[in-house]
Amino acid sequence: MSIPPIAPLAPLRRPAVLDAAKTALIPLRPLTIGEILDGAFAVVRRNARMMIGLPLVVAGGTAVYLLLGLGLYVLLGNTTARWAQIAFTVAMGLGGFFLLIQCLVWMTAVLSRVSLQTVLGAGFAPDVAFDGTVGRVTLRNSLPMFWPVLGLSLLQYVAASAVQTVLGVLYYLILIPITLLADEGAIGVTASIALSLIMFGVTALAYGYLALTVPALATEGRTAPPWIGRPARQTTVFTAFERAFRLIGVSNLVRVALVMGGAILVALALIGLLSAGLLALITLFATSIGQTVTAVVTNPWTVGGVIAFSAVLAMSAILAYVAAVQTLLYLDLRMRREALDLALRFDVVPVPQPAAPPPVFVPYPPALPPPAHAAQGYPPTGPR
Repeated sequence: MSIPPIAPLAPLRRPAVLDAAKTALIPLRPLTIGEILDGAFAVVRRNARMMIGLPLVVAGGTAVYLLLGLGLYVLLGNTTARWAQIAFTVAMGLGGFFLLIQCLVWMTAVLSRVSLQTVLGAGFAPDVAFDGTVGRVTLRNSLPMFWPVLGLSLLQYVAASAVQTVLGVLYYLILIPITLLADEGAIGVTASIALSLIMFGVTALAYGYLALTVPALATEGRTAPPWIGRPARQTTVFTAFERAFRLIGVSNLVRVALVMGGAILVALALIGLLSAGLLALITLFATSIGQTVTAVVTNPWTVGGVIAFSAVLAMSAILAYVAAVQTLLYLDLRMRREALDLALRFDVVPVPQPAAPPPVFVPYPPALPPPAHAAQGYPPTGPR
């Protein structure tokens, strides 16, 4: 009597978390400085509709607010006293500045979630809306994050003002003796350049601390969608600063300064390119209407319109790139300090700090029913 062949094992689907290395936009390992800066461009290119389209909403609102303020300023100048016009302009300017800062920080937090979703792919990033449905990050499902980010932006403004004041005072206190002690002009110029570079690095490091609080609150806070890196202990507005200090530590000070300094230089380069494009556009416009460049430059409406349009584009591009850089830096520091890359690769590896919730696995296919010859003592044919 021949023994019937054993049926092959049913194929098992790997848990989704184990496929993170195949779908991630970046290598799931600690990144180099160049990979962070270059990967930010890849994030913007991969999801340009969200990364640039969302900041355009804020930029467009800013342009409308400026035009409205200009129109009201001219109207009040023709109908009210001079002091009322000045008081209204100052109040509207301060209110607009505060609203712009808040919207920029909130938009950066939204773009941090978009960047994380773009980098890690579906299933590994915050792709669950607050109403429980699966979808992409949008402005609507990010509204619950507005008020926490409002508190964060206020604390950031206070911290940034204090840091700028201290650094400015230190810069001039150090520059004065350098200028007095330098007997030759070359020595003074060299010392001044070296001091400026050092202060630039310190400023970039300070900005790095403040920038990391945004992705920490956006992806680890109470309103953050569930993902493998979400902590069991939620990050609040105040503990976001603690998270930034813990992630950077001592060993990553120079690294964070170089990354954020590079991001600032890239942003300045983008502004320079847009300015060059602005000059070329003005020259072409003057040539097309048979006017000289001088005549066009002296026209305030033409120059103001082109500058406003360039400023809108610059704000969108720079905000998207900076948000992508700080998100990649956040992921890099968590992979270095908390082995987040191992937790994304292997479901048995927990995130050391903060503790992540257990991952959601793709269910295995149901076991095959036992064959008729199982009662005769043959080996089982179902999955082991």
